[in-house]
Amino acid sequence: MAEQLRLSQLCSIINNALVAAFREKSYWVLAEIKERNDKANTIFFELVEKASNGTEIIARINGSVWRKEALAAFRNFEDITGKRPDRGMQVLIKVEISYHQIYGLTLQLSDIDSQHMLGQLELQRRNTIQLLATKPGIKLIDGVFQTPNKILKLNPVIQHIAFITSASAAGYQDFLHTLQKNMFGYTFNCTPYFSILQGEKAAEQMKDQLLKIFEDTKSGKHFDAVVIIRGGGAQSDLLPFDEFNLAHTVARFPIPVITGVGHLRNESIVDMVANVFTIGPTHAANFIIAQNRSFEEQVMGLRELITLRVTNLLTKQQRKIDHIGAILTNGTIQLLHTYKNQLNRFFEKIASNTKNNFTSETQKLNEKQKNLSLFTDRIFDRNRHQLAIFTERVKNLHPNNVLKRGYAMLIKKEQLIVSTTQIKVGDAITIKLKDGAIETTVAAVQHEENK
Repeated sequence: MAEQLRLSQLCSIINNALVAAFREKSYWVLAEIKERNDKANTIFFELVEKASNGTEIIARINGSVWRKEALAAFRNFEDITGKRPDRGMQVLIKVEISYHQIYGLTLQLSDIDSQHMLGQLELQRRNTIQLLATKPGIKLIDGVFQTPNKILKLNPVIQHIAFITSASAAGYQDFLHTLQKNMFGYTFNCTPYFSILQGEKAAEQMKDQLLKIFEDTKSGKHFDAVVIIRGGGAQSDLLPFDEFNLAHTVARFPIPVITGVGHLRNESIVDMVANVFTIGPTHAANFIIAQNRSFEEQVMGLRELITLRVTNLLTKQQRKIDHIGAILTNGTIQLLHTYKNQLNRFFEKIASNTKNNFTSETQKLNEKQKNLSLFTDRIFDRNRHQLAIFTERVKNLHPNNVLKRGYAMLIKKEQLIVSTTQIKVGDAITIKLKDGAIETTVAAVQHEENK
């Protein structure tokens, strides 16, 4: 017959057995925190182990830790990982086995392994990256994301800026100061959207602010870029920037996103999917200033190029005009010289004929002195009249006089155009008028048959 005991006696036997078996022994246990309950002096946990399917619980036990004892271990854990031990978290904890006749069997937590959690966070980061790569429009090629936000083209001039930051962040003032004090005198219209930047709710708040920016643009606001900025801090402070929902929102955001979250060593997932990644608020501001400066330099370069080309074109056309003027002047001089020679030969011929006639006709001249004198006067009058006609013709034939009568000269490639067969549609020609020249292009050509 089994021995009859009071419950307290049985509990004492169990306690003695456990003390004998586990005295001064501790174990590192891998478990998931199912519940956490913070009391005045004690933090209580419910620890479970789940089957490989991730839902079925195959082991369960309660654990606790004195709040004073938890301060050092938890603070170190939170400083390194950026998280506090809480529900749904898989942890590696150091425990001792304890039994109380009222509260039963529990595990007394004495330490928590932050490095294990960092490994879990890195695994979570990798899983987040792989999950993002499965979403529409997002690709991961050789470790580099191709996202809808990355392929957006930044405006040549960034002037209207929405930025997400904490109102108390030092990086907030650094960003604005750098923009406002830029050496080129650029002005910016900056609209802040404030959010917490670290902690459990940071990623959700930043995502909500992105959605608010999007709603504001639908209401008529315009932003050239969205900048996410924070100052320096521990690596664990950057955990919100590895959250899936925030990274997915940035990856598909319809306005270029520039990040400047203040870390040098590792890119966050948000950095990887954003349009532009910089290493801090000041660098983000300098990037924007450099973007605007690049556009200004392009404009100044184009202005100089246009000025140079116009100057060269005017010089070239002036040379053409000077050349045409020289041709006209030389042609006129040669024409006048030709007519002068003709007149000289004509006068010489008259003089020669007169002398010969005078010798051979001396007798007739004496006989017809009166008639000859009248005849000679008529001849000279007629020749003077012809000379006046020739002189007037020469004057009228001068190009300047021709142009003054309303005529124009057409010139193509420094050659005078005298026939419609010399030009075709699209040719560039110069129209020389009495007081200048016109550059034009032939739109149509009409040929007329010679009658």
